[in-house]
Amino acid sequence: MMFESRKEKEAAITLCIFPHLKEFIAVDARVSLPDRPIVRVLKFEEVLGGDFTRRVEGDFSKLLRRPDLGFMMLIAMPQEVEGLIRAHSLHGVIEALSRDLPEGSDREIGSVGVVFFAGGLLGVSDDQLHEVAKDVFGHHLTPGQVRGLHEQMRTLLKQEREAIAATAKAELAKLIRGEEGP
Repeated sequence: MMFESRKEKEAAITLCIFPHLKEFIAVDARVSLPDRPIVRVLKFEEVLGGDFTRRVEGDFSKLLRRPDLGFMMLIAMPQEVEGLIRAHSLHGVIEALSRDLPEGSDREIGSVGVVFFAGGLLGVSDDQLHEVAKDVFGHHLTPGQVRGLHEQMRTLLKQEREAIAATAKAELAKLIRGEEGP
């Protein structure tokens, strides 16, 4: 088995991130909510739209205007900004996953897991990918949902590999032409 699945460490929501793509898979296994579990492919513009930008800008503005802002706090600001972006991104994901819930539904988040399809995961075979989908999510998802998740993972993994190859090719062409920077 490629991944060990442990009930006490299972995430209520798992995000499958493909770093070079503008979409990702969200597995919402909050079984206490109606019509769950679900698997959705979300586009970044759904999650990181105008509200996201306004919220991050507002919180960043508050950081810059803090009365106790000093040199040491300024040095630590990149980590604070990273935390803001992470928190607001997660908020956007939860909003996108909760749009179909009836008013008044408990929208408790629970734990969130993130799987980055990079490095060694880029080289998994289709059979291994199916095993991962089944081993990690099979106890929450129906067999049909596992098959659908596997198909979505396969499609996005193929696109991720193609995007990486295209990026490498473009970077090599820039080097050959003597151009600088990305």
